[in-house]
Amino acid sequence: MKAEAMKQTKYPLLPYSQLVWDMMQTDKEVYTFRSRARIEKTAGRGERIIEALRTAILNHPAFSMRVDEQGMQYYERLNDPLHGQFHDVDIEEKEYRIELTLTLNRILGDGISTMVVIEDFIRAYYGLPLEEDRYLEYLEQIEQNKQTERYLANKQWLEARFDILKVPVHPATDFPLTTSADWEEGLLTDDWSEYTDRLDNLQHSTLLPLTAIISLAAAMAIMDYNNTTEAALTWAYDGRETPMTEHIVGSLHRDIPFAISRNTTTTAQNDKEELSNLIKQASKEFRQGIAHSIYPYTLTPPHTEIWNYAVNVLEQTRPQQFVEHMPFEILTTDMQPNNKAYALLDIEIYSAPQLTIAYRYSATHYKLESIQHFAGLVKKNLLKLIYKNS
Repeated sequence: MKAEAMKQTKYPLLPYSQLVWDMMQTDKEVYTFRSRARIEKTAGRGERIIEALRTAILNHPAFSMRVDEQGMQYYERLNDPLHGQFHDVDIEEKEYRIELTLTLNRILGDGISTMVVIEDFIRAYYGLPLEEDRYLEYLEQIEQNKQTERYLANKQWLEARFDILKVPVHPATDFPLTTSADWEEGLLTDDWSEYTDRLDNLQHSTLLPLTAIISLAAAMAIMDYNNTTEAALTWAYDGRETPMTEHIVGSLHRDIPFAISRNTTTTAQNDKEELSNLIKQASKEFRQGIAHSIYPYTLTPPHTEIWNYAVNVLEQTRPQQFVEHMPFEILTTDMQPNNKAYALLDIEIYSAPQLTIAYRYSATHYKLESIQHFAGLVKKNLLKLIYKNS
């Protein structure tokens, strides 16, 4: 389909954006994040910043997408790139500094999208060319995929594999899920930097990526916490496996189901064999999950009734990591008025500046000591995997 025709076409929202849109129907501020950036003022800097922001934003069709009352998105190029349906950038020049107030909604894109926009802003500021964002082409491809036999086959495989599962997908909560409609966020961080080299060795010996290893340790921890021999969770796959998708701003990521079971016997003689079996399961789950991920199982009703509450393991990048590449010094502060929890429990992996695991949880449903206990079980199982395979 030609580019002009794609711009006039209405498309369904991508799965995670659809989830956000549905939540916005009862809470307009859901997944809306605000921050302020302060920059030293110099001659001409304000104009260059504004122009670079406009150039970067217009390079990504997601910012120009409108969503109608039926939840369908369509392209409508912005007259003012700094203000759209799901974003606002306000700039104020004071005597000695420039202040940027940024408002963004998660419906626009995932974590990688943020990095793409920052990179484009830096390039635009220096007058360098930007890589094309083929978001509209991607949407067209997704719709064509839905008509294929492969899409239907993946749907059937996932439903046959996971619909019959009756296993915990999160540590048992301290308070019922119906406790409150307003979830307060809690955060627990754990420094894992001392295990960096050992984890590198484990990845090399098992051929598993870090996300798979931590997903396995987390699934084992769910079993320990709930006293079961089976557990499941989801992990976030970035969905950018082709050159076309690398530079797209949008919610391309997929939350992939991941289920693990183990033997009830844990004697010293068979412990290493059992861990080897778990690693093989994790490898198979990871490969099969990606292979069938063209169908967004965990983000599609009625499966969301279970998987929306599953532990989700995801690798994150801190925007601060790009600060050193900025053309100027910048100080950012979070302006979020409250700490809402949008998930029951996420396990976030930060590889830089040092390996850190963050447990972002609903304090409405978990006590801090419960999350501390669960985090201890994750680390305990990670150490089992490290030392039994060394």
